Amino acid sequence: MLNEVEKSRLAELEQAFELFNETSLQLTHAYEALQHQVAELQLQLARSDQEKRKVADRLSRLLTLLPAGVIVLNAQDQIVEMNPSAEAILGADALHRSWEIVLRNVFLSATDAGELTTHDERIFQLSETPLDEALGRILLIQDVTSARHLQEHINRHQRLSSMGEMAASLAHQIRTPLSSALLYVSQMNSDQLDEAKRTKFVDKALHSLRHLEGLVKDMLQYAKGGKGSEKRIELRELLALTEQSVETQAKMTQSEVVFESVLPGLTINGDLDGLVTALQNLIVNAMDVVGKQASVQVSVHKIADDKIDIVVSDRGPGIEPERLEKVFEPFYTSRAKGTGLGLAVVRAIAEAHNGHVWVKSIPGYGSKFGIRLPLVQS
Repeated sequence: MLNEVEKSRLAELEQAFELFNETSLQLTHAYEALQHQVAELQLQLARSDQEKRKVADRLSRLLTLLPAGVIVLNAQDQIVEMNPSAEAILGADALHRSWEIVLRNVFLSATDAGELTTHDERIFQLSETPLDEALGRILLIQDVTSARHLQEHINRHQRLSSMGEMAASLAHQIRTPLSSALLYVSQMNSDQLDEAKRTKFVDKALHSLRHLEGLVKDMLQYAKGGKGSEKRIELRELLALTEQSVETQAKMTQSEVVFESVLPGLTINGDLDGLVTALQNLIVNAMDVVGKQASVQVSVHKIADDKIDIVVSDRGPGIEPERLEKVFEPFYTSRAKGTGLGLAVVRAIAEAHNGHVWVKSIPGYGSKFGIRLPLVQS
């Protein structure tokens, strides 16, 4: 017979055994549920991997067919990946090389705007986006040679079309100074002409011939699109040549043209003759508008680190707001002796140098015309 103590211990053991069985059963159910969840997660992961593989395959096919070059750079600016188009542009040996070295080897020149030119004069546009500060960059390089040639063709067609439109307008304007020059020259052989009148007729004939020369010069400059040869030009040299070119006109009109001092070292790329013509047109236009004893100021202002404004200011009658949008259009003029080509030539030259021309004017207080051009970076 079991005593009370032994019965109590036996009951505790039976209770503990039942609790153990219950816990074991719960663990078994939990393990089975966990196995089911693992199986479900493995299935979802397999589906996710399959979708990722599909996306990766589509991206790979897209990059292969993409006509633009895609280049992946690591944090050290080395090329770690590139699609076939990039390989065709840069060469297969560009992989794992420094981007800066490849850039110098493959391209003849590069601008701050991301325009790259090869040795065979193909033009590419470069754009980029960062992957991550620690990962690198993705570069996109596109061949825009055909687009640029097409744009040049369109621009030339527009200029030629404008030249055709202006033929009738210029016929009268050329005939008038030409007839005057012929008239004055024909009178010079007269025996009854004294020396004072002969000198006066020579001056008038020369004035008419210079007017004709200006017309022809503007027509040629406008027709060729404002840009010829290209070289590095220091702004002080440009302004010095411009000052010489307007000296005669300033003396004839008793005008004062003040050229402000320019910081040394400011340099641009372009056609020196074309830029002198543009500034000369702005200065002569100011003198013509103001009339005798005009006061014209030429100054240079640096805009940020990569652009400059060359500004021609006068104290003339100014321009009404409704006319500001038209002053750079070919053949638009408010002056009886104007050709309407001077400011159009200025705009063509500015745009040919990757810049633009602007005007600010207050009627009764004068006008400011500016040519904004990109600076050559040191």
